[in-house]
Amino acid sequence: MKSKHIWILASLFMLTSQLGFSQEKMISGTITDETGVPLPGVSIIIVGTTSGTQSDFDGNYSINAAVGQTLRFSYIGQRTTERTVGSSSTINVQMELDTQTLDEVIVTAYGTSTKEAFTGSAAVVGAEDLAIRNVTSPIAAIEGRATGIQFTSPSGQPGSSPGIVIRGVGTLNGDSDPLFIVDGVQYEGALNTINQEDIASFTILKDAASTSLYGSRAANGVVIITTKTGTRGDIQVNASMQYGLTSQAIPFYDELSPEQYYETMWEALKNSSAGAGDPAYASANIYQSLGYNPFNVPNDQIVGINGQINPAAQVIYRSLDWYDVLTKTGVRQNYNVNVSGGGEDHRVFFSASYLDEEGYVVTSEFDRLTTRVNAEFNVSDRITIGGSANVTISNAAGPSSAGTGSIVNPFGFAKNIGSVYPVYVNDLQGNIVLDPLGNPLFDNGEGFSEYNIGSRPVSQGRHALQELLLNDERDRDNTYGFRMFGEWEILDGLKLRLNYGRDINEGLEQEYENAIIGDAQPDGRFSDDRFRRQVENFNQILTYTNSFGNHNIDITAGHESFDRTFNSINGLKTVQTASGIFVNDNFSNIVRLGGNTTRKAIEGYFLRTNYNFDNKYYLSASVRRDGSSVFSSESRWGTFYSVGASWRIDQEGFMDDVGFVNALKIRGSYGEVGNDDLLDFFLSQPRFSITSNAANPAIINTDLGNAALQWETIENFDVALEFSLFNNLFDGSVEYYKRNSSDLLYNLPIPISNGLNTVPTNIGDMYNSGWEVALTTNLVNSNDVRWNVTLQGSTFKNEITSLPDPFINGSKRWAEGRSRFDFYLLRTAGVDPSNGDQLFFVYELD
Repeated sequence: MKSKHIWILASLFMLTSQLGFSQEKMISGTITDETGVPLPGVSIIIVGTTSGTQSDFDGNYSINAAVGQTLRFSYIGQRTTERTVGSSSTINVQMELDTQTLDEVIVTAYGTSTKEAFTGSAAVVGAEDLAIRNVTSPIAAIEGRATGIQFTSPSGQPGSSPGIVIRGVGTLNGDSDPLFIVDGVQYEGALNTINQEDIASFTILKDAASTSLYGSRAANGVVIITTKTGTRGDIQVNASMQYGLTSQAIPFYDELSPEQYYETMWEALKNSSAGAGDPAYASANIYQSLGYNPFNVPNDQIVGINGQINPAAQVIYRSLDWYDVLTKTGVRQNYNVNVSGGGEDHRVFFSASYLDEEGYVVTSEFDRLTTRVNAEFNVSDRITIGGSANVTISNAAGPSSAGTGSIVNPFGFAKNIGSVYPVYVNDLQGNIVLDPLGNPLFDNGEGFSEYNIGSRPVSQGRHALQELLLNDERDRDNTYGFRMFGEWEILDGLKLRLNYGRDINEGLEQEYENAIIGDAQPDGRFSDDRFRRQVENFNQILTYTNSFGNHNIDITAGHESFDRTFNSINGLKTVQTASGIFVNDNFSNIVRLGGNTTRKAIEGYFLRTNYNFDNKYYLSASVRRDGSSVFSSESRWGTFYSVGASWRIDQEGFMDDVGFVNALKIRGSYGEVGNDDLLDFFLSQPRFSITSNAANPAIINTDLGNAALQWETIENFDVALEFSLFNNLFDGSVEYYKRNSSDLLYNLPIPISNGLNTVPTNIGDMYNSGWEVALTTNLVNSNDVRWNVTLQGSTFKNEITSLPDPFINGSKRWAEGRSRFDFYLLRTAGVDPSNGDQLFFVYELD
C-alpha cells in the first residue's frame, strides 16, 4: 500500500512538472522607436529574475519566459516599458521617447554615462534649455544653468563670447579657460562660430573623476559640446526665423549733472594748492579751470563763494549726452533651417543658418553664415562609420575693444569726460554750430574763442564719436571643421572606436585709424594681422562592457595625439595716400612687419575602469600619462589619475518604506590633473630676438628658459549628496569641493647681473574651495509641457598657501595667506577732523 502511495505522488509530481514547463515558451518580437525604426541594443529582462537578453541590429529579440511573467524593456532615451507574457509567443514593442531620461544621460570623457551611474561632478544643459535663450555665442546660453560656473562679461561687441571659469582660477600665470570638446575632439576656435541650433547638449565636467582622463588639458575643467545627429524615419524639415532688438541691458550709474559737476570741481579747486582753501579764488577761477560754460550766466557768476551753483544758472547746451549719440537700438535677425532623416542603416542631419546682428554701439555689427552636415552609416551589424563637416564665415566691425578706462574706448571716454563738455560745438545761445556742409561741428576740446569756449582740460584733441565714425576696424573669422569616426564591435561587449578631427581657423584683423583726429593724426595708419590655426586630434579607444550576475564592469583604454600649428603675419604702416582706401598699398611708411609660427603637440595614453554591484555601489578609477612639447625632454611626461565612488541609497531594501524618496545618492572623488597651458609654448628654452644696433642686425637674450620646468598639478577633492523627493517634485544636490594647485608657474626675480629680471620656475601653491547647492522644483512635467523653477547658490574661497616673496601684479598683490583676487590698496584710517583730509594707515594690517 505504501509503495502505491509513492507511485501516485511521483506521478503527480511529474505531471505538475510537465504542466509547469509547458507554460515556459520562446517569446520573440521586434522593438522599434516612436517612429517605427528598429532599436538595437534594447535590454530585455524578466522581472524578478536575472535572466535577460538584448535586441539585435534589426531590433529583434527572443527569450524564454513563462506565461504570467513580466518582460521589462529599457533603452537610454526611451521610456521603460513592461509587457506580461500571455498566450501569444510574439510581443512587439514600440517604445516612447523619454525627455526626462535624455536629460539624465551624461556625455563623459570618451563615452557616456547616466546620472545614476556617474561618480563625478557634472552639469548637463540640453537642447530644450538652450532653446529658451537666443544668443549669438552658444556658451552664453548656459549661464545660470550650472553651479560653480562663473561667466565674465565680454566686450559688448556683437558676436563676442563671454569668458567661463569653472570653480575659480587655479593658476597665477597660466590660462584659466576650460578645455572644449566638440563631438569627441578638442576645439580651439571661437565659440561664436558654432550655431546654437546645431547643439544637442552641453556637459560641464568639474571634478577629477570626470576630467582626469583628459590629463594635462583638464586643469580648468572641461566643456563637452555634442551636436545634433539625424533621426531614423521620414525626412523632417525644421525652419525658424527670429527678429529682435538689441539695446543696453543694465543702465549706467547716475552721473553728476552739469550743476553738480561745477560744484564738485569748485571744491576741488578750492582745496588745491593754488586755491589754498580760498572760496573767492575758486569762484573767480573755476571757469578758467574747466574752460566751458554751458549755462546762461556770465563766466564769473557760475558758482558763488558758498560753493553753490548760481540759482539763475540754466543749462543751454544741447549736446551734453555722450551716451545718447554713441548708442542706438540694434536689429538682430537669425534664420535657421535643418533637415534630418534616415533609415535602418543610416541617419543624416544637415543645417544652415544666417545671423545678422547690429550692436547698440554706433558702427558695431556682426554677421555669420554657418552650415553643418552630420552622417552615420551602419556598414554591418558590427561596423558603424560616420562623420561631420562644418563651415562658418563671420564678419565683425566696431569700435576698439580696449579697456573700459581707455580713451579709445567710447564708453571709457564718455564715462571719464565731465558732464559740461558737449559732443558738438555750441554757440553763445546754446545752438549747435554747423560746418559748411551743414553737419554738426564736432567739439574736440581745442577751444573756440568766438563761442566763449576755452580748451578742454581732459581728453583734449580727442573725440569718441568722431573717431568712431572715421576709423574702421573689421575682423573676419573663417572656420572649417571635419570629424570622422569608425566603430567596430569586435566581440559582444568589445568595441574599437577611432576618432579623427581637424579644425582650421583663419582670421583677418584690419584696423584703420584716421588722419584727422586721434593717435594716428596727421598721417593715418593701417594695421593688417592675419593668422591660421590648424588643430588635429586623433584618438583610438577600446572599450569592454560586460555583466556577471550583479557585477557590471566597463573598461576604456586608448591613445590620443594632439597637434596645433599657429601661423601669423602682421604689419603696420603709416602715411596715408588716398582717402577711403584701407589696404596696405595705400600707406607708404612701414612701421612694423613680422610673423611667427608656433607648434604644440601632446601624446597621451589612458585607462579607465567603471564597476558597479547591483546598480547600487559604484567605483571608478582612471589614469592617464601625457607628454607635452611645452616642456623639455627631461620633464615632458606626467601621470594623472582619479578615483571615485558612489552609493545609491534609494536602492537599498531599508528604503522601500520611505515613499517620499525617489532617489538618494552619495558620491565622492579625488584625483590629480595637470596644466601645460601656460600661455607660452617655449618656457623651457632660452630665447633670443633680433634688434637693431646702429642700423645693423643684432641678437639679444630675451628669456633664460628653465629645462626643469614641469606641469602645474591640480588636486581635486569632491563630495556630494544628490536627491529626488516627493515623486520627483523636488530634486537637487549639495556639494563641497577643494582644489589645490601646486608647482604653480612663477616668474622668480633674479639678480639683474643675469641680464634679465626673472626666470620661470615651479614654486607656488594655492587652493580654491567652496559649496554648491542646487534645488529644482518640477511643477509640471509631461510630454507637452515642462515647467520647473531652479535655485542655485555657490560659495568660493581662494588662498595662496606658498609663495617665496610678495608679487605686485597690477592692482593685485600676491602673497601667502592672501587671495589672488585681493586688491592692493591703501587702507583708510578715516578723515582728519581738523581739516577734512583723508588719512591712511602707514603699515599693513592683518
